[in-house]
Amino acid sequence: MTTILLIDDDVDLMEMNKIVLENAGYDILVAYTAREARDVLKQKVPDIAVVDVMMETDTAGFELAREVHEQYPSLPMIMLSGIHKEKHLSFRFEPDDTWLPIIKFMDKPINPVNLASEIKAILAEK
Repeated sequence: MTTILLIDDDVDLMEMNKIVLENAGYDILVAYTAREARDVLKQKVPDIAVVDVMMETDTAGFELAREVHEQYPSLPMIMLSGIHKEKHLSFRFEPDDTWLPIIKFMDKPINPVNLASEIKAILAEK
């Protein structure tokens, strides 16, 4: 079974995404902090990870994505964040091989069904 790691400190969003993704047939692992995500990854490497940016710090997800990419370079990651809206940023974050080694950056809020579609498309390419 395909495993997805959801990393986000928003409990309600995590629960909605978890329900939709489980109903789509995925096995879900959850972590509410970057630290928890590191611990989960020591136990099991998922097929894909969905990472929030602002958790313990405003940049925890960026740092985690780089660490995860160094340890698991073939693990695709989607970054899901409300940082643009919350911090009123005039620029967009884009995937980058060194600074932001992710497959896709998506803004919150996102419909969980749309997230499931993105995950399915990324896994199909893998």
